Amino acid sequence: MQITKETIFNADSAPNCEIYHQFLHAVNSAARTSGLTRQGIADRMNRALKVDETIITEAKLNKYLSPATEIYLPAHMVPALLWALRSIEPINVLLEPLMYSAFDQRAQLLQKHAEMEMQKQQIEKSQQEILNSITLPNDQ
Repeated sequence: MQITKETIFNADSAPNCEIYHQFLHAVNSAARTSGLTRQGIADRMNRALKVDETIITEAKLNKYLSPATEIYLPAHMVPALLWALRSIEPINVLLEPLMYSAFDQRAQLLQKHAEMEMQKQQIEKSQQEILNSITLPNDQ
């Protein structure tokens, strides 16, 4: 039997969820492309966490994202990290063993808008062709 998204949660064999190092690689990759320093990422995380005092420091972030650490990033801070990094790729690494991926709802809406725009143009073209094919009798 082939494992699908619908059956993954009921499968007898568990998926390989040993992905922490891949997650760290995705985070560090996103950090490099974000153009932010670790301190900048920590600052953005604190803003996203809506805290009055600093919770995430550069040192704490470095500990959380070190491959040799035993102090892991708390799960409730992952959305703040993703926002700070400007990337959802790290969450896709976490979801991959379950055959799921996160999506950008805005991108989906823009895609749908573009498809509807093309449909609209096709309808307008068909309407024009119909009008052009209609011949009115001359009143001469």
